[in-house]
Amino acid sequence: MRRTLVKNGYVVTVDAERAVHPGGFVAIEGPKISAVGPAAAAPEGSGFDEVIDAGGCIVLPGLINGHQHHWYTLFKGLADGYLLEDWVTDFLLPLTRHLPEEGMRASSYVGAMEMLSTGTTCSLNHSVTTTTPDMVRATIEPQAEVGIRQVFAKELRCRTPGNPHHPFTLDESLASFEQEFHQWDGTSNGRVRMAMVIESNAHWVAAGMTTEELICRGYELARKLNAKISTHIAGGTFSIEKGFLRYLRETGRTDVRYLMQLGLLDPHWVLIHGIHVTELDIEHMARVGCSFVYTPTSESIRGGGIGPFANAWRAGVNVALGTDGPMVDYSVDMVEQMKACSMMQHVRHLDPTRMSVERTIEMATINAAKALGLDHELGSLEAGKRADIAIFHIEKPYVGVLHRPISSFICAGKGSDARVVLVDGEIVYRDSAFPRFKDSGRVIVEAEKIGKKVLADAGLSGRLAPAWRH
Repeated sequence: MRRTLVKNGYVVTVDAERAVHPGGFVAIEGPKISAVGPAAAAPEGSGFDEVIDAGGCIVLPGLINGHQHHWYTLFKGLADGYLLEDWVTDFLLPLTRHLPEEGMRASSYVGAMEMLSTGTTCSLNHSVTTTTPDMVRATIEPQAEVGIRQVFAKELRCRTPGNPHHPFTLDESLASFEQEFHQWDGTSNGRVRMAMVIESNAHWVAAGMTTEELICRGYELARKLNAKISTHIAGGTFSIEKGFLRYLRETGRTDVRYLMQLGLLDPHWVLIHGIHVTELDIEHMARVGCSFVYTPTSESIRGGGIGPFANAWRAGVNVALGTDGPMVDYSVDMVEQMKACSMMQHVRHLDPTRMSVERTIEMATINAAKALGLDHELGSLEAGKRADIAIFHIEKPYVGVLHRPISSFICAGKGSDARVVLVDGEIVYRDSAFPRFKDSGRVIVEAEKIGKKVLADAGLSGRLAPAWRH
């Protein structure tokens, strides 16, 4: 069994005591951490197959992205200026009609590389398209090849009044989902996990894309499989004509209250965005134990607002962080999300104590692991947990002096400062290279080519031109 020692780093464990070890070490045996501690307790390097000197580095649990849409990377940089509702109807939906299997595969490679190169070792990949078995394979296999851990949340859809051309009835969709779940869950030595997407928000229900029967029976299947359920809630703008307020006025209920009225909201659910959740919604969420994922830069680029995540944390909700897909806000850098989370919550509350940088690290590690049901395996540097580790070089001119390395790194560092990233104790990224995948340059070129063709097929090539606004 391969043994690796990380030594001399500023080790931030995020364990129950929130121990920090300047000059500390992490010892790894096979896929798991065997010991963590201060410099004085570090073992000799002679008994290890590899010793990583993390001098000048901060050592964190691998960052966990609680909300991603991997194929959005094909269209990064093209969505400036859209409100969310217009982005969906005028950009997202036209593209999904022309998305090929090879686009899913190429973007999955690029998405894995984007995340690993910024210190993310695991993500929840929320499917927004109707995926065939071949498309599921094209999504999962590339990320497994590159070496990142993944939770693929496959959509549950069926033939409905708003989706009349779907190939399956609800019974057929449930059977298909269960088959895909058993095929993939736990593969790649446990690096692949499966979850479910049920779009339960008012937009989807009003559009006839989701029915109450689909939500209820999907939930029962998720409970049977012990699978997490990811859903977008309470997002978008306050437009009375087409936004969140329109459906609130029509239905008299929020998205959280709808799930409560159905008797379904519980720890299986991972609620995404939630910009407009109310204080009563937050009380419900805290009581039932669901998780809540904040994507701060996604909300800001669409002008959607600043979600009440400091309030949710204070109420006892398990709050985590995600990036959203990179054609929403272009970045999958979780270090950027941590900084944005702290600053935006301070702006919302006009209070610089509401969201400490230490808390944002919890949101990107142990809280995110809990949201995915993996906190017994991931999210902190502790003996017995899987050795998912991100080592960032922090002796950089733009980081500057290191009186408080955590604050300096989160507020002045970058995800691209990642020097070494390990998943299951295996080095999957080091110094701009991916040891398991040697074809990074070619696949990025291929993804760009596919993206341009899909844009042309969707009639959106005009988005390629710079848009100087006066």
